[in-house]
Amino acid sequence: MFKKLATSFMLASALVGAMVSPSFAADDDTFQSICFFPVRLLGSGVSTVVGVPEGAVKDGVKGAQMATKWVAGKLGDEDGTYQTWAGALLGGPFGILGGGAYGCFDGGWHGMKTGYEKPFTKESFTFKED
Repeated sequence: MFKKLATSFMLASALVGAMVSPSFAADDDTFQSICFFPVRLLGSGVSTVVGVPEGAVKDGVKGAQMATKWVAGKLGDEDGTYQTWAGALLGGPFGILGGGAYGCFDGGWHGMKTGYEKPFTKESFTFKED
């Protein structure tokens, strides 16, 4: 019973959404997009500048944690005290470098994309939690 009701609701929503969608296409006038383009461009640039170091730090920490766990697992016990210390000494720096390098790209791309779509918003300056 519930599945039939949910299916009927989904079909009705899709039908109403399809009827309304052509009216949304007329809202995007050329003059507004031309005037808003410099704001989007500036928002994208600022978000990229902020996103590169933020991504490097965020992904550098994740990389160090993953590399530490990986080395500790290869030494026998992922949760062992001595294996974790050895993993932090041997794998941690490689994880920081690799994660930081990836984070520079990831943060820059996130800043460019989100800063253009939503300039100067909280989403353009922060990463969502994975």
